Amino acid sequence: MPLPQKPVTSAELLATAAHLNFRATSRDRSGSTLGVLVDASGAQQFLVIASGGAEGTWTLSSALPVGMVPFLLYESAANVLRGGSLSEDGSIDYYGARYTIESWFDGNTRAAKVSGSA
Repeated sequence: MPLPQKPVTSAELLATAAHLNFRATSRDRSGSTLGVLVDASGAQQFLVIASGGAEGTWTLSSALPVGMVPFLLYESAANVLRGGSLSEDGSIDYYGARYTIESWFDGNTRAAKVSGSA
């Protein structure tokens, strides 16, 4: 299993995600909820890692960019993205704690998950 990446999160991404809804689509092996972000019309907004920064940059796109692999989101990661604000160190402030969003891959599913409370 590849090591998780910790792509850069931007204030623009958080502002965009704040207006989206989480839609559950599956569960991981332990039963945790995975899903996607959708706009008010129900159209999926694809979470991908674009170039930029040492490990890439999280980006949302209404159309899946050619050659990009979309990520599902753990519900906790979706909540942090939709309700958090970018801190000076690049982490996300959410309800008094600081988080980063990192990639996760189990050999079958690619997902974005919350990492630590800094």
